[in-house]
Amino acid sequence: MVTERAATLQPDVAAEPLTDREEALQIARAQSGDEAAIDWLLARYRQRVIRLATHILRRSGDAEDAAQDAFVRAFRNLHTFRGQGRFYTWLYQIVVRVCLDMRRLARWDAEVPIESLPELSSHSDASLGAVDSRLLVEALLDRISPPMRAALVLRELEGLEYEDIARVMQIPVGRVRWRLHVARAEFQRLVAAVMKETDGV
Repeated sequence: MVTERAATLQPDVAAEPLTDREEALQIARAQSGDEAAIDWLLARYRQRVIRLATHILRRSGDAEDAAQDAFVRAFRNLHTFRGQGRFYTWLYQIVVRVCLDMRRLARWDAEVPIESLPELSSHSDASLGAVDSRLLVEALLDRISPPMRAALVLRELEGLEYEDIARVMQIPVGRVRWRLHVARAEFQRLVAAVMKETDGV
């Protein structure tokens, strides 16, 4: 299994500085079936892929499954990567597709109602504590549709440029901008709704 292979790798591989040429060499070796190169790519991108899947799916167990499925698909189709774009963009495209397919095919719980969002302490003011803020952000992300959330995560958390997000999600750049605009507006609306409710407590 992909996760079992990753567990046997050196933990600091992903932290090493990398040049485009070095990665291209590893990709070329992996395309020819080099197991060490495949392990190198897996170690380098595994945590990033799991993080992206977790943000889209909002369930850690399903994120692990999605990451494994994405890597299996990626390595099975590695011969189709021609180096015309960045490898992570190509890989993220597979991850997002796997995650959105899981959302469509599986039975997912209804969106989290406002009443079930984490309570903020009654003495907290406009500046929330770090833990409260993180829990609130995660809960509000659950209320944004997966395609919108994927665009928001790719931009705000993964730092991708609009063009890269367009490649990952296979939509025009203009649609990326629209999705980000809608997702940000929805997130701000949800924050305002929660803050209004807590102010009334």
